[in-house]
Amino acid sequence: MYSALPDELWRRILEIGIQNPSNNIKKSCLNYKDLCCLPISCRRLKRLSNEESLWSSLLSSDFPQFHNHPTPPPPLHFSSSSSSNNPPSPNSSSKSLYKIRFERDRARKLAAHQRAVLRIESQIAEHSRKLQEIRLRAAEETEKMKTAVAELSNLRKAR
Repeated sequence: MYSALPDELWRRILEIGIQNPSNNIKKSCLNYKDLCCLPISCRRLKRLSNEESLWSSLLSSDFPQFHNHPTPPPPLHFSSSSSSNNPPSPNSSSKSLYKIRFERDRARKLAAHQRAVLRIESQIAEHSRKLQEIRLRAAEETEKMKTAVAELSNLRKAR
């Protein structure tokens, strides 16, 4: 089946799948996962799915903030991965740039999530501390109330 269509048609099918279809639909039909899974099916699609133009289109649609920058900004932190420690050369493939930007974006989102979790945990700890203070004050007030009731009872008995 794959051999029935020429490479130009397969290339065009992939290009159409990656393009943003219209303004009201934000996502393309094919995403990076699809483009990474295509090579499994046959050698032809492996070769076609690695083409620079496809990854360049996907790169500019998924990471528009970097569209005008040929290389991504330097890493914000050190990582054990060698690819994120060394900035890519200007002639790096769009696929490798996509991978770097995807990993950085994923790390940024994970860090934001971890900060949100820490912020919520901090709020929980603060609320727990305040709740403990309120419980302590309530216990103190209960003791004061019991003392006042006992004194009032003693005053009534004394009359």
